[in-house]
Amino acid sequence: MKKSKLVIFFMPVFIVLFLILGIIIFPNESIIAAKEGLNIWTSVLIPSLLPFVIGANLIVDLKIVDIIGFIINPITRFIFNVSGKSALVFAISTVSGYPVGAKLASELRSSSQISKYEAQRLVSFCSTSGPLFIIGAVANGMFENASLGYLMIICHYLAAISVGLFFRNYGKELIARPSNSLKSNIKNVINTRYYNNQGFFVLFGNAVFNGVNTLLMVGGFVIVFSVIFKILSLFNIISLMSSILYIPLSLFGVTKELCYAFISGLFEMTIGCNKIAGVTSAPQVLKTVLASFLIGFSGLSILAQCCNFLAKTDINVSLYIFSKFLHGVLSGLFTFLLYPLSKSTALVSNFSSLYDVFYNNLIWNYYISNYKILLPIFIIIYVLLSLIFIEKTSYKRKKES
Repeated sequence: MKKSKLVIFFMPVFIVLFLILGIIIFPNESIIAAKEGLNIWTSVLIPSLLPFVIGANLIVDLKIVDIIGFIINPITRFIFNVSGKSALVFAISTVSGYPVGAKLASELRSSSQISKYEAQRLVSFCSTSGPLFIIGAVANGMFENASLGYLMIICHYLAAISVGLFFRNYGKELIARPSNSLKSNIKNVINTRYYNNQGFFVLFGNAVFNGVNTLLMVGGFVIVFSVIFKILSLFNIISLMSSILYIPLSLFGVTKELCYAFISGLFEMTIGCNKIAGVTSAPQVLKTVLASFLIGFSGLSILAQCCNFLAKTDINVSLYIFSKFLHGVLSGLFTFLLYPLSKSTALVSNFSSLYDVFYNNLIWNYYISNYKILLPIFIIIYVLLSLIFIEKTSYKRKKES
C-alpha cells in the first residue's frame, strides 16, 4: 500500500484524537468555547440566516428560480457563462450570506438542473457574505465605523464578480440558448409544478423543515470550530503559527498581535475580524484589508459548512476552496485601492513602519490626492478589460464550435 494512502487514512484519525485529548485535558475551557460558539449561533446566525434559508428553499420549490432564470438568461450567459437561474442564486447569496449560496448551487446540481461545470463556475462567485454581517457586525459592531462597512461590502461583491469572470471559461462549456420561447418555457415550468401535486403549504412546510435542519448543521460547525480554535490556542499551536507568519511580515511593520488575530480568522471568520478590530498597534487601513480578506475567504468553519453541501455532488471541493482564496485576495486588494472612499482618519493617524512602506510614499500620496480622478479611470479600465476578455473568449468558443 502506498504511503500517501496511509497518510490520508490516518491523518484525520490523529487530528480527531488530538482534539479529543485537548477536550479531556481542558474541559472547562472547552465548555466556555462551546458556549461562545453557541452564542454566535443563537444571537447572530439564526436571526440573520433562518428566514433567508427558508425563503431560498421556498423560491426553489415554487419554481420561481426557473422563471426568473429564463428572463435574465441572455445577460448571465454573456457575462458569467451560466444560466439565468444561477444568477438568482448569486442574488440570494448576496442578501443572505454564507452558506446559502453553496447550498442552493449544490441543490441545483443534485437535481441535474445545471451541469457539473456550470455548478463549478456558479459556486466560484455565488458563495458570499451578507450585508447584515459586514455592515452590522464587522463595521458597526467591531470597527465602530459604518463607512468601512459600505466600502468592504462593495469590495466583497466586486471581488466575487471578478472571480466569476475568472472562472467563466472553466470546463470549456458554452451555455446554449434555450431552444423554446420564453412563453413556452414558463408554461412548462408551471405545468411541472402542478404535475408534482404539491400545494403551497406542503412546500412551505418542507422549506421550514429543511431550513431548520440546515441551521442546526451550521450551528454544529460553529460550536465545533470554536472548541477546535480554543484547543489549538491552549496548546500554543496558534501562537506558533502566528510566530512563523510574523517573521516575513515583521519587515513591513506588522505586529505579532495582528498576526495572531489574522490566524484566528483563518479558522473562524467572526472571531478573527473581532480580534483584528481590537488591535490598536496597526493602521486602520491594514486591519480593514485583512478583515476583507477573511470575509472573502470565509475561514475554515464556513468552508467546512459549504463543503458539506458541495461534497454530496460532483463539484470539485478543492477548486472551490481555491476560488474562495482568490475571492479573499481580490477583496483585500480592492479594499486597499478604494480605501480613501471610506473617508477614514485612520489613513493618516498611524505612522508605523508599515505605514511608511505602503502609504507614506509618492505613489500613494499621489493616488490619495487624485483618487477622484484616478478611481473612475481604474473602474473604466476594469470594465473595458472585462468586456474585451468576455468578447474574445466568446469569439474563441464560437470559432471552436
